[in-house]
Amino acid sequence: MNDDLLIQRLVDGTLTPAEHAEVNRRLRDDSDLREHLRDIAEQAVAMGDMARQLKTDTPVPASYSPSKSARHSSWLALAASLMVLAASAWLFLGPRETPVLTLVDASGSVAWSHGGEWHTEISIGESMAAGTLETVGESATAQLQFRDGTLISLSGESELSFSEDGQKLLVLRKGSLSAQVKPQPKSKPMLVRTPSAEAEVVGTVFNLSTRSEDTLLKVDEGLVKLKRLADGSAIDVPAKSSALASLDSTLKLNSATTPADLASWSFDFNTTVPPRDWRGIWRDTTVGGRMVASPYVASRRSEHSIITHFGVSVRTCMLNPPLTLIATDRSVVRYRLKQDQLSRLQVMLLTNNPKGSYGGNFECVIEADELKPDADGWCDVEVPVSRFKPADLRRKIQERYPTAMGHILTGILISSFQRDTKLTVARFELSEESSR
Repeated sequence: MNDDLLIQRLVDGTLTPAEHAEVNRRLRDDSDLREHLRDIAEQAVAMGDMARQLKTDTPVPASYSPSKSARHSSWLALAASLMVLAASAWLFLGPRETPVLTLVDASGSVAWSHGGEWHTEISIGESMAAGTLETVGESATAQLQFRDGTLISLSGESELSFSEDGQKLLVLRKGSLSAQVKPQPKSKPMLVRTPSAEAEVVGTVFNLSTRSEDTLLKVDEGLVKLKRLADGSAIDVPAKSSALASLDSTLKLNSATTPADLASWSFDFNTTVPPRDWRGIWRDTTVGGRMVASPYVASRRSEHSIITHFGVSVRTCMLNPPLTLIATDRSVVRYRLKQDQLSRLQVMLLTNNPKGSYGGNFECVIEADELKPDADGWCDVEVPVSRFKPADLRRKIQERYPTAMGHILTGILISSFQRDTKLTVARFELSEESSR
């Protein structure tokens, strides 16, 4: 594969895992390719400027007249791709064979790319040199620790490149992470880069989620400097605050106070369009909105084939501002839902502990005979948090994370296991008392 095609497929995100590993190896060994990537990284900065100047008329061939909004979206999409390449070039500056991170714990499918190879069987306690870590699956997690005790937790479908050569350097290409960062040298803070932003951390507790065109930061303790890559503007985000850094530099970059913790909250799909990063397919109908289950990777078998479930998720970490939902001993999860084929359902709670790090995944199975559909097929389902048990069957994990009570709910997922029953959700609610 020639270099131009290689870079193009990297931009498009169409490389296979094996080809992506080969790109990593070549970037380490080929100085010319690294220089080529650096050139493209510089274009990313220029592209950010171009995305900001869309009000300036741009000559185009007479045969093609895209709308202003279409040109805007195209520039932002291209800028996002180039920002990812810039982040890749930023990491590949030399050999890094010294162990950097240790896998403290994991659930679901976790893979590590290093030295041109993908490793899919990573043991708890295994140390990893600089490379790329990927978690696969809606409920997948990985807890990682640097040598100084700094903790990083990945959740959901996430991809993180990492290195440490006198300074911690992370690139979160997609997904979400939470971190408890030990004090870092002021001259060498930990840097976390995404396609749209860079966070500078000297010691704090925070959560960060990235999408193709923006990055959402929530700071629980300390202070994080957040820079928007589109124009280089930066702000300090203090504790109990959040900020959104977008590729669209016409949006104001500022921080907002994180809302107070909530024990009750609801989302009505009938009247409100959900964030597109939530699991499911939102459909607008004549009688209101609906969220229909979409397929996702639940886990991998030992022979590396995948197990697919069909689900709908609510991810509070993807809201702006992000909400802090707390599970209590009185909490009840409620759904209004229907299925074409009545079938057992699984509800999962994905949690962080109050300090912001991983708090465990918990599940409850609702048997088909518990569902009582009305004449139109709709069911009102109530599940007390006390029914949820640790999803991980390992005894030590169950002892470490015995209950969701007192934890922050970062995501709630309902699925029909491996059967596509056309699960449809009209409303979600978390409240503290049962109506029965």
